[in-house]
Amino acid sequence: MRKTTQFRHIFQYVTLLFLFISIISCQSEQKDGNNGSKALMGRGYGINNITLIVEDLDSARKYYNEVLGFDIPVSEMTNKGIFEGTVTITIPFPDMSTLDLLSLEDSVLVSSKDSLVLDFFSRFKGVGFYSLSSSSVDSTYSWLTSRGFELDSLRTYNIANPVPQSSHWVDDQSQIFKVGFVTKKLPNPLPEFVEFSDFPYERMHEWKSFYNMTREFLRHPNGVLGIAAIKVVVEDLEAARKEFKKLGLLELEEIPSENLIRFKIKRNQELHIISPKTSDDALAGFLKQRGSGVFAIVFEVQDLKATHDLLSEKLPKEALLEDLLQNSVTVLKEYAFGVQLEFVEEPEEQAMLAEQLKLNFGSKLDSTAMLYAEGMYLKYCALCHGENREGYAADFAPSLRSHSLMATAQSSNFLRYTIQYGRANTAMAGYYKEQGGPLEYIDVELILKWLNESSGVEKPIELSRDPIKGDVQLGSRIYAEKCAACHGSNGEGISAPALGNPMLLATATDHFLRYAIAEGRDGTPMLAFKDSLSGDEIDAVTAFLRSRASGWDVPEPTAVSLPTPEEYIINPEGGQPDFELREGLYLSAAQLNKAMEDGMRLVLLDARSEVAWRQTHIPGAIPVPYYNEPETFVKDIPNDGTWIIAYCACPHAASGQVISKLKKYGFKNTAILDEGILVWAQLGYPVQIGN
Repeated sequence: MRKTTQFRHIFQYVTLLFLFISIISCQSEQKDGNNGSKALMGRGYGINNITLIVEDLDSARKYYNEVLGFDIPVSEMTNKGIFEGTVTITIPFPDMSTLDLLSLEDSVLVSSKDSLVLDFFSRFKGVGFYSLSSSSVDSTYSWLTSRGFELDSLRTYNIANPVPQSSHWVDDQSQIFKVGFVTKKLPNPLPEFVEFSDFPYERMHEWKSFYNMTREFLRHPNGVLGIAAIKVVVEDLEAARKEFKKLGLLELEEIPSENLIRFKIKRNQELHIISPKTSDDALAGFLKQRGSGVFAIVFEVQDLKATHDLLSEKLPKEALLEDLLQNSVTVLKEYAFGVQLEFVEEPEEQAMLAEQLKLNFGSKLDSTAMLYAEGMYLKYCALCHGENREGYAADFAPSLRSHSLMATAQSSNFLRYTIQYGRANTAMAGYYKEQGGPLEYIDVELILKWLNESSGVEKPIELSRDPIKGDVQLGSRIYAEKCAACHGSNGEGISAPALGNPMLLATATDHFLRYAIAEGRDGTPMLAFKDSLSGDEIDAVTAFLRSRASGWDVPEPTAVSLPTPEEYIINPEGGQPDFELREGLYLSAAQLNKAMEDGMRLVLLDARSEVAWRQTHIPGAIPVPYYNEPETFVKDIPNDGTWIIAYCACPHAASGQVISKLKKYGFKNTAILDEGILVWAQLGYPVQIGN
């Protein structure tokens, strides 16, 4: 096991972005078109990294930063490489790929099985190897061996995770699993395959959100957005073609020249195999000196002219080639530490989509994003909420320009979850792609930001998240007298929104409900009751609504207190359930509900905040917020094979952190509730409120 930070930035910029996407909760992932690619990489994200071996890491870092325009802060010091005795610096890109600069620090430390690296260091500089992302290197290994390839054994590395101190549940270390082909020398024309132990591969269908949000944070002066292609020079083009096709990569039909064959990796990423045109061209010289390997990296940039202008200011004229036919700019390998760098402009469609999806964190949406968000609203929302967000256009949908609503909803997930998951048994459907809807996460965020900016609210109203205590019986009587005519005697909604909806009560805090009762919803029939009801009476109505979280017709529920360690096990005398997990990790809500109905022995962990647990939780669940120290209660959980199921609202991020940590503690039978608590409530499965 060896510590390495070669892939640290993927975790820093992507896994933490994933947590942001999930917990506060370029194109969509395209079909690859052949089963071989799926067997080879699964749900991997494409090109993982290219490792450029250099003699002196500091000078290479300075050159790539100051001359070639890659953003490598001085604070990005050298780190231990993936091989003992080496050091590395990683340059991350929005498409999740990285360019890694690797240098030898102490040859004595390099192990015998890594002697190929020493040999390369002693003779060359340039790209030593490259890797593709795999969601399961075990599956990749099985696929390739079944195709007749000879592979090295699987190798495992430990890496330190850069996570906030408050995220106690986040592992401070993750693992990298890696497999490559048997080779006698570097460079190797064939790729390696890399899997990260805690990477959210199941969310790669939301590539549009990952990519377009990441490109707002990762900005290189030269405009690089990602790696568009890897060019591998080979001696026998036809033999190499057969070899790469045998991998399972899809060959692309369009061939720009007779000495080049293109393969699709993911989305618009490609692998090119090329052979010399003449016996004395640059490719022939590369082959003669090193043999087959990576000759060039093709980078996708935002503005090719701006990239050219930057490079032409820093490099001598002879270092640059401008190909007007191919619309590309090339830095010759002699001026880039042994690898040719080619720059092409991103496709127009991708650039336009990036402008449409630009969230402009910390500032207002620009005109293109505003128009795009408004278009989505008109397409999906205006039918019920009105073209001008006035509400009550159909099915008594609420106004989305009410200051009362918009000012109190900005600092919570209320509107976000409403759009994503909808309201069961009402006209409000869930629009999130994971729920079968048309919108990715970033689409929902754009609509939310557009709604907030269009509302004119300059300063959001911050509401307490503390529970409100009130006389439930009194609240029931007031509700029947003052509210039922519009909201329905059973909270079903007659001429106003349904208040008996489990999703509404699971996402609305007590003070959010109280504010609506007291202040009303301006511009709608919902009146303010602050002058006709006393404070205690408004508290009573709020408490009554909260008491309906378990169902409108249930007797007055008792708010349960925090479970003690003696109460952690549900049905301690029950049998062991026989669960079938999706991907060995995710448990369906239907299976969990049946196990609870059958009295099976379980432990349930609510990975959300304790406030969310108080609002709504699955009966018997223990609140274990993902941001709290796990050691405080792990000792009280039975590690005897009892099934432990964690859930959150995301539906996997917070619960995934908790389960990952429990596995590190040696707990065996663990699972994540696949649908999360919000869909659980939507399905009508039992929920409780907490004290």
